[in-house]
Amino acid sequence: MEKSKKTSCNFKIYAIMEKKGGFSMFRNIGFLVLLCLSFFFFSSIVSAAEPHELTPEELNYLYNELGFTEEQIALSPVSDLKDLVAGEAETVMSFDEEYDMENTSSKNTSSKNFSTLAAIPSADLSFSGRILKIATSDVSGYDKYYSSATFRWLNHPAFNLTDKMTIGFPSSLGVFFKTSSGNIVGHYSTTTLYNKSTGGSTVLASSTTPSTWQPALGVASAHNLRTTLNSNQNNAGQVSQYFYVKSSLAGNANVQFQYGHKRISGTVGITFGTSPGIGITPSTTTDIRSYAGQFSY
Repeated sequence: MEKSKKTSCNFKIYAIMEKKGGFSMFRNIGFLVLLCLSFFFFSSIVSAAEPHELTPEELNYLYNELGFTEEQIALSPVSDLKDLVAGEAETVMSFDEEYDMENTSSKNTSSKNFSTLAAIPSADLSFSGRILKIATSDVSGYDKYYSSATFRWLNHPAFNLTDKMTIGFPSSLGVFFKTSSGNIVGHYSTTTLYNKSTGGSTVLASSTTPSTWQPALGVASAHNLRTTLNSNQNNAGQVSQYFYVKSSLAGNANVQFQYGHKRISGTVGITFGTSPGIGITPSTTTDIRSYAGQFSY
């Protein structure tokens, strides 16, 4: 994996020395700059996974039992991955709309910039998602689930603004999100640059807070696309969210994964409804990729 540039701090402390009575004394010592300390206090404690942070057994479970790809592991918090393995998570639904570049025409594989129309085709954007059920729950009376969605542009769209992803549930399911100090928890999103030549990713931004969320309906994440890319780089990202469903309930539920890409200018809108919950607001300047799934609870 390619490494992002690390933050470092260099201090120069100046002291004025004065000799008095055979003793050296410091006078007029300047204040100590606390930049490095503030960096530690305000940085998120959640970080994307490094392969060496996971045991061979954990990697084997993620690859072979849950179907994670190397890229999806790299985009996920190591704490979440370990939690999924320890909780013996199982897949209850998944999709992977990965375009087969070998079966496309030269027109589709062109590296020229373009602007898509309405629905983002699979030749332009790789889109995948999953719902996992975790055997052990930390909320009494509720079953614990993990949802995630991943995108990767396969070329360079003409406009690189702030795109959004949503994971939406019907209000009738009664999804519960844990909160702490007024904020939703169990959330993580990241925006990265994917390198086609190495298969590695450089993290540009990450967040443990959704850009938008609505009780019982779902969450949304925002991804600022990089405008300056070389021929081997593509914009990519992921969003994940833990959620809970009452253990006393049983049935089938729908879930909608969406990716919204803004053409020209403005922002991608978010819509709330009873079904499918949270989603991308349709407009003449917003391209949408959508996948409707279902799972049993």
